[in-house]
Amino acid sequence: MELLRKFNKKLDAILRWLLSGAFAVMILVVFLQVLNRNVIGVSLVWTLDVAQLMFSWCIFIGAALAVRWDEHYTLTLTPKSWNVVNSLITIISYIGSMIVVAVMGINGWQFTGMGLTQTSTGLEISMLWFFLPIPLGAAAMACFLAELIPDELKLIRDLHWGNRS
Repeated sequence: MELLRKFNKKLDAILRWLLSGAFAVMILVVFLQVLNRNVIGVSLVWTLDVAQLMFSWCIFIGAALAVRWDEHYTLTLTPKSWNVVNSLITIISYIGSMIVVAVMGINGWQFTGMGLTQTSTGLEISMLWFFLPIPLGAAAMACFLAELIPDELKLIRDLHWGNRS
């Protein structure tokens, strides 16, 4: 488990760096696109593809990091004092998330494979780069969930039976 924690810590740092870079490029390109279209009067075709590419990477990297830090939207069904019940609900939601991650990873990999035969219009690069963040984001989410689920199970054990370590 400690090896997974170290791996996830490094993965988290890499994903934060990638997300920051992709977001900065997306903002810069959209700014350039708006500036060229509204001030200079020239539309740059490639900026739309770059913005869409960066948006795709931001979405799936950001979603993985949201899983890591438990920052997705949540719904509170029970009082906070019901610790064990809340932990059980959390585990059920993590298992549901694993199912979604599996579907996303499998189908994302299929999209990525289809992207090999397609080319973007403005950039003239393989569409693989537009679809690749889907399975990569799913893999990162799976790694993070593989750490979160045992932590939550340990919390239930400690809450229900007391910490006997």
